[in-house]
Amino acid sequence: MPFTIGVYALASHQYTLDPILAMIGLSEYTFFQYVKVKEPFVRKLLRKRGLAVGWWVFWIALALIILFVFVPGKRL
Repeated sequence: MPFTIGVYALASHQYTLDPILAMIGLSEYTFFQYVKVKEPFVRKLLRKRGLAVGWWVFWIALALIILFVFVPGKRL
């Protein structure tokens, strides 16, 4: 869970896009001010980008989890 939250926060900042809000169809206007996206092209574009960022978050978090699970915690 911590890896997922960390990677999600980093990816959201890097792409300046919140994947969950993009999938819902919302956009952040200013800090904690949300507006529904009305333009169909923009909504479709945000959903595509949100899905792509979501997949990146999933795969990078999975890779980090696998890395930390299989690396021994003490010297061999």
